[in-house]
Amino acid sequence: MTDLINPDARTAPTISHATRQTLMHQLESYEFLLFEPMTQADLDGLHALYDRWRHTLGDSPEANVLCAALSDVIRAGIADGGRSKDHLKRAYMALFAAVRRGGE
Repeated sequence: MTDLINPDARTAPTISHATRQTLMHQLESYEFLLFEPMTQADLDGLHALYDRWRHTLGDSPEANVLCAALSDVIRAGIADGGRSKDHLKRAYMALFAAVRRGGE
């Protein structure tokens, strides 16, 4: 059977502007990780943020994109291990852009 779902509808923003602003504020509180080594407390905080976003945003396609991007930031922070911040910076900037533009 032909898929009749409009591809643009699947990626249309489903998160309100107010919620998006809250997500941006929460994300910005971790911006320091671009310049400082990640501690266990930072990692625990990012995992808690992921859980909070998953609970708050639910299971929409946009929420899945944003939570996957946050997961990428967490993995990049672990992989970089305080050495090079390039991977973490790319992941953080991709997440920041996704939150800003609506999780496209």
